[in-house]
Amino acid sequence: MSRLHSYMSTSTARAGELGDRDATRGTSPLTEPVSIGFPHRIFVPEHYESGYAYPLLVWLHSDHSSEFEIDQVMPALSVRNYAGVALRGNRLSNRSSQLFRWGSTSTDYALNEECIFHAVEELCDAMSIDASRVFLGGFGKGATLAQWVALRNPERFAGVVACNGPFPTHKKALAQWKNARSLPVLAMQSADSNRFGVDQLIDMMKTAHLAGLNYRLMRFSATSSEPTPAALLGNPSSNDDAFEGSLEVEMLKAANRFMMGIVTGTPISLGCEPKVLDHVPWPQ
Repeated sequence: MSRLHSYMSTSTARAGELGDRDATRGTSPLTEPVSIGFPHRIFVPEHYESGYAYPLLVWLHSDHSSEFEIDQVMPALSVRNYAGVALRGNRLSNRSSQLFRWGSTSTDYALNEECIFHAVEELCDAMSIDASRVFLGGFGKGATLAQWVALRNPERFAGVVACNGPFPTHKKALAQWKNARSLPVLAMQSADSNRFGVDQLIDMMKTAHLAGLNYRLMRFSATSSEPTPAALLGNPSSNDDAFEGSLEVEMLKAANRFMMGIVTGTPISLGCEPKVLDHVPWPQ
């Protein structure tokens, strides 16, 4: 039995725990049925046109969350620019039977990598997707996983958006580092993240610089007046080491500009709002 088949069988049995909500979010029907086979959430852009090839954002949620995180992410990002799909973490959270996390073993990483490629393939068959404009994004642990998958397979992604996710420093993340130099990555950090603190940010900057990776780094203060509600992960105390920080609307606005710049081939300023403390573009 393959890793993917094992995950599909196990996870599908748990899908009902989140209720009977439709797995597709959007305003228009898909061109073909989607048979991804494991828990996911699809976002169909408003005024979907089957004749237009949309960029696709694959979203990996934070720990102790679920694929429904995409319902808050996409409206803050753009409701028209992208199709989207969110995968569910392959491990149950220890906080709730309706929340999930990403496993940390080599097997977990390889399994989730395989699931991402399977989901992209199915979405490209079912929707009008530009296969050369597939972006990988994530929050917290999902952002670390997104970097790991994309850096190992840079030819398969147009770019990466990583929100409050430390650099993947293990499991051969830089096995394809020469090819990965051409992969655009926007890495963003909120100052209230306990999991992705200043030390981890400095380590990311050093690694990206030494490897010649195309990383752009932005640091946000924790005083944003527009946090994405469902991404706050409750109201943790200041000593909660697992708190992944705030996913802010300004982060997602910057992510939209970053991806649209790649899609259009036109450099777009990511913005320099007062909340942005640091913006460092690394050369290719």
